[in-house]
Amino acid sequence: MRHQQWIVCGPEFIEGDVIRWHEGVFQPDGYRRGQRVKVGDRAITAQVLFDPVDGNRKLELEVVASEGKNAYEVGDTVRRARRTVGHDDTERLAWSDEEARASVVDSLPEAKLRAMQKAQTHVAPPATHYKSRTRTAPPVRTGSPWQRRRRRQTAGAYDAKP
Repeated sequence: MRHQQWIVCGPEFIEGDVIRWHEGVFQPDGYRRGQRVKVGDRAITAQVLFDPVDGNRKLELEVVASEGKNAYEVGDTVRRARRTVGHDDTERLAWSDEEARASVVDSLPEAKLRAMQKAQTHVAPPATHYKSRTRTAPPVRTGSPWQRRRRRQTAGAYDAKP
């Protein structure tokens, strides 16, 4: 058996590729909407069965190998969004003929190429130090009476009793 060569691809994989990625495994929280508890990690190697043209539907992947917490069985079908699978550390198995793969990528519809590019771009966090366009001066403190009253009532609440 030949040595398998893995290529870091991120979200740039197509139908027919065998990809592998890592994901976190979380404890089911039932009906609560609180903080989820991470119980471990798992590594999944899967073949892309269906790659939707638009980004609205999910990828269908057939599991080839899986290890870690709550690992999948070989042959299971999982559905994931491209942005979930296509992180910076996602790898794909190299084809025996990479030129044939390049010609397949060139023949892909424009919408599918845009979906790959969209999943690849990272959204910048919102700026917290921007200037407001509506106000030129800082807001004036009004001295709300309910805040003053609350501060007065709780000022001695935590003092030690003799």
